[in-house]
Amino acid sequence: MTTGRRSALVVANDTYHDQRLSRLRAPATDAEQLAGVLRNAEIGGFEVEVSLNEPEHVVRRKVSSFFDDRGLDDLLLLHLSCHGVKDEDGRLYFATPDTEVDHLDATSLPADYVNRQMTRSRSRRIVLLLDCCYSGAFARGMMNRGDERMDIMERFDGRGRIVLTASSAMEYSFEGDQLAGQGKPSVFTSALVEGLATGEADRDRDGFVSVDELYEFAFDRVRAVTPSQTPGKWVFDVQGDFYIARSNRPPEPVDLLADLRAAVSSPFTNVRLGAVEELAALLDDADSARAAAARTALDDIAEHDTQRVVRASAERARRPAEASPPPPPPPAAPEQPTAVPPLADTPPPAAEAAVARDPEHDPRPVAATEPQAPAWVPAVASMAAVGLLAAVPLPLLAETTTSWNSFAVVTPFEVALAALALLLAAGRLRRHQLATATAAGLFVVVGVLMSAAGIGLVKFSLEDIRGIGVALSLLVVCGGVGALVAGRACSSVSSRDHDLGPVEPVWLVSAMAGAGLAALALFLPYDGFSSLWTEVEEGVSAEYIFEPAAALGCLALGILSLSSRRRFATAVLISAGALTAVHYVGVVIAAWQAIGEEGEVRSAGWVGIAGGLLVAFAAWQVQQSLTRGAAGSGTT
Repeated sequence: MTTGRRSALVVANDTYHDQRLSRLRAPATDAEQLAGVLRNAEIGGFEVEVSLNEPEHVVRRKVSSFFDDRGLDDLLLLHLSCHGVKDEDGRLYFATPDTEVDHLDATSLPADYVNRQMTRSRSRRIVLLLDCCYSGAFARGMMNRGDERMDIMERFDGRGRIVLTASSAMEYSFEGDQLAGQGKPSVFTSALVEGLATGEADRDRDGFVSVDELYEFAFDRVRAVTPSQTPGKWVFDVQGDFYIARSNRPPEPVDLLADLRAAVSSPFTNVRLGAVEELAALLDDADSARAAAARTALDDIAEHDTQRVVRASAERARRPAEASPPPPPPPAAPEQPTAVPPLADTPPPAAEAAVARDPEHDPRPVAATEPQAPAWVPAVASMAAVGLLAAVPLPLLAETTTSWNSFAVVTPFEVALAALALLLAAGRLRRHQLATATAAGLFVVVGVLMSAAGIGLVKFSLEDIRGIGVALSLLVVCGGVGALVAGRACSSVSSRDHDLGPVEPVWLVSAMAGAGLAALALFLPYDGFSSLWTEVEEGVSAEYIFEPAAALGCLALGILSLSSRRRFATAVLISAGALTAVHYVGVVIAAWQAIGEEGEVRSAGWVGIAGGLLVAFAAWQVQQSLTRGAAGSGTT
């Protein structure tokens, strides 16, 4: 349990002197209701300060003071309800009553300023709520020459913070019909207030409302009322979960034998026998509910298990307990008033197993729709990257006459690129910033190509380096296998994509054409003597074809997977295309610098480069259309 303070600053502006900024109905009521639920000791327990229709210099001072002099464990919540305006250069500003559209930088609260205050704060538990209307969606006659994205990832990046927005891109933060009568809360903020006040946002019914749960509740409420409005959520380097409030909803019944469920249904007889022993030990448990659950599980095993030995063990385990009479019920304890427990920012026991959310710029995070990769995967991928780097010094160990030939097997800069890709992907996967399916595609490609290249280096080293060269080549093989293992683990838990529609024919044809060029490059001459295929026939330099042939297999896998696993497929095609292009750069260098041959650079290298780049570009276009479609529909 953390001991940090819980503080909230609610800023609301609904009246503006500049006629181009229309008056808003919601912020004043938003501020009162949100502040009330956050301040409630039995719900939020926050120290709350409200800034209502105050000028720019006052708001700026309060934001600075709010984030100043904070501890690492302090939970800080900043809520901004106002107009959001972008200038000609695309910079975002939060409007105050004295904001002048012609002088935004001098008269409004810059988003960059808010970001700087959060970054300077020592707190690593910051929640930013933005309930804003964006100028390009309603300001008649104003030219917005910046792009139409909010750029939350760029504007509010930092450690230990979560940003929730009422809408994304240029959507209007809807407030209902025209301005009239009393103020009415906006759809987004009213959903936040409802979820906290009623406890309905406590979706797992563990007694606490996390930021993730609050966002999911608000997302569903907003989309139900205004389908064209899509709340957004971004997460930056968050450890654990942030718990905003307590819930007054009754908790869900706890499955006392949850940890044994998988063992009871395991396909392995010995595992089920072990589960029977654990259940038998629970028959005398002091918790009568746990003992009863264990007996029920043993009865089910004895009746339904397909293995005779398991059924017999279950029957023997439950028999002694049946012979003894049940213990008398304990006397009823007098009712005591229940004290409200202090609200912890660390996850309660029922929430510790919850899957972490992914922070991709998406209305519903990727992790909400597919499981995360096993925790050991980033470590294995990082170690695989280190193994791949063993190939870098190999050209220096070869004889002068053959050192350039090693570039036709694999180049040091290709290996370095693959290792860097593994390290970056492992880091993003560890922080839940990379879709599991995307990581699977990258890891599989690097694993297959670098394993093939490593085997080629073993053959090359046996003939030209020996000793330490063979040892280093085997390390490269181990690195490739490690990446392949990480990719297989990610692939096994990633979900298939649904309702994506067909791939645009131009990009599908382009990807297939690029793969065709990569295949053609195997048979065209790469220097004045040979093609990669004739090297196989001669046998002496057959290792030159190992990686290009493996790349063709990856390209085929990616193209065939586009219809069912598009995130995985695009990652495969982009990775395989890029590495293929870089590999053929090495083939060109080998042909150009080869000693003892003519050194002529023929067409195979250039065709391979073109094919790899064409595949990577086409797959990138498919990936971009996938991202745009997900943002438009609110799904991944």
